[in-house]
Amino acid sequence: MARRKSLYEIIYSQIEQKVQEMSDGTQLPSIEKLCEDYGASRTVIREVITALEKEGLVVRRQGLGTFVVKDSGLVHTGIEYLRGLTRIISSSGKTPDLIHDRFKKVLADSDLAAKLEMREKETLVLTERVYAADGIPAIFAKTYIASERIPGGTEELLKTLGERRAKELVLFDLLEEKFKDPIRYAIAEIESRLVNEELADLLEMTPGTSIVLLKEVHRDMNNVPMLYSEDFINTSVFRIHVLRKKI
Repeated sequence: MARRKSLYEIIYSQIEQKVQEMSDGTQLPSIEKLCEDYGASRTVIREVITALEKEGLVVRRQGLGTFVVKDSGLVHTGIEYLRGLTRIISSSGKTPDLIHDRFKKVLADSDLAAKLEMREKETLVLTERVYAADGIPAIFAKTYIASERIPGGTEELLKTLGERRAKELVLFDLLEEKFKDPIRYAIAEIESRLVNEELADLLEMTPGTSIVLLKEVHRDMNNVPMLYSEDFINTSVFRIHVLRKKI
């Protein structure tokens, strides 16, 4: 005997079909209207919307509503080449924008010290930036820079980051100017994380939904680690692909 579908499954199927028929960028009716249209509680409708968001079919914008997203509106990129985030966004035909920018001195904990091959409590410079694509928050980038390995040291780097031109330049290019030797390569790890309150606020996402974390240690021509980055990627805006070749 076939199992009877739950109310949630029925409502999900109906709304998912409607979403598939909608154009990219179309706003969904309010929670109240969906409750009325489908005869379901707010709890069920919220669960359906959360599931659709995890599937990458809709995105919620705080204070604005829920919108349909389709692959045609995504930023697609590979990670085979080291490029600044603004260049990646631009290359997809979208307009990049730096909408959050702050930096400060921090001390390396045991994890950062191991990644950057230094002693604990050595001074680093941490930059935190949010990049938008066509006005939609796409990436929260945290970069830990081994500032004492750069000519001029920590204070000179902080001074440079405070200049107006620092906000106009690709951070990767700005750091390349400072490094004695250029970055040669990066070792990358990709993880799946759940959105916490901080990420939800910065990227206008729903807490508890999935996000991709790209972690990289960047090394110079002498194999010295110069920076460690953590890029939290909103996959409703951004898609990463990797080219794999047979050997």
